[in-house]
Amino acid sequence: MEIGFAIIPKERSKGYGTEAIQLMVDYLFLLKGTPKIMINTDARNAASIKVAMKAGFKKEGIIRKGGFTWGQYADACILGILREEWKEPKILTK
Repeated sequence: MEIGFAIIPKERSKGYGTEAIQLMVDYLFLLKGTPKIMINTDARNAASIKVAMKAGFKKEGIIRKGGFTWGQYADACILGILREEWKEPKILTK
């Protein structure tokens, strides 16, 4: 399962990205039985990587020229979280 997110510039750094990721992770692990969730982002996007890691994701690797952003190939950072690494719901409950 792969999730993605985008926050418009004027709403960044307000915690919306972290909250949205936590909500999606809770939903997928609580209600869908998903064993693993991944995020694929531009490796230069330090803010997105930080948000994902704050939500419990771990860096799994870099795929060289793994994405096409703004008209050029760019390295992609893959992050993941396993069900057994997820401790408890952050937002949703059963």
